[in-house]
Amino acid sequence: LAILEDLGDDLFARVIENGGDEIELYEAAGDVLAAAHRAPAPFTLPYRGGEWPILTYDHLALSANIDLFVEWMPKRDLEMRINEQTRLRWERVRENLIAKAEDFPRALILRDTHAENLIWLPQREGVARVGLLDFQDALLGWGEWDISMLVHDARRDVSAEARAAAKRAYLDGTGGSGEDFDERLAVLGAMNIMRIMGIFARLVVRDNKPRYDTFQPRLRRLLNETLSHPSMGEAKDFVSAVAPHLLVEA
Repeated sequence: LAILEDLGDDLFARVIENGGDEIELYEAAGDVLAAAHRAPAPFTLPYRGGEWPILTYDHLALSANIDLFVEWMPKRDLEMRINEQTRLRWERVRENLIAKAEDFPRALILRDTHAENLIWLPQREGVARVGLLDFQDALLGWGEWDISMLVHDARRDVSAEARAAAKRAYLDGTGGSGEDFDERLAVLGAMNIMRIMGIFARLVVRDNKPRYDTFQPRLRRLLNETLSHPSMGEAKDFVSAVAPHLLVEA
């Protein structure tokens, strides 16, 4: 049973384009994600007289998602050098990233919390000021995955001030450590960005949707940002080896 509500048309992205306070909106988004992630997650949900398990964003799902980076980016970006040797190296990098992620604390996540899936409802109070669209699959993932979708937005540049406001609100709401959060956001953010780069390359090559090329420069900048964290040295070295232009041109 899904209970839906007409939340109106004031997407965060459009409100900000029309002069809305970006910092206020991103702070509110940080608050609502903190509320969602600190809520206890059930192990199962009732379904047609039985139970539906809450699935984990597991090794198989992560592998399939971030492999899109090496499977589809070279088909669009001919400067990217993936061969049998570099693919083996990628698999080591991927496994080490997944191992880090699997040690991070889990939360029930929405998975697609960017500015075109959030609706501003300023007449309401507290977390009810943010309407949520496009929640996906009810997976046990990581809070920082949702935060990455918010602040590493492929479709718009998020100001440093708005990012800081979202992070501050989220940490205040969850009681988390800023240092730990930064590492988790770098690891999960890089994995998420590589996933999106691969998806967008596939949309261009396979599905003939060239507009998705326009998002790649921003994604390159975001990938560089996440790879600059000290914990991401191995992944950065891999990108430098197979696609140095992704680091130079960002």
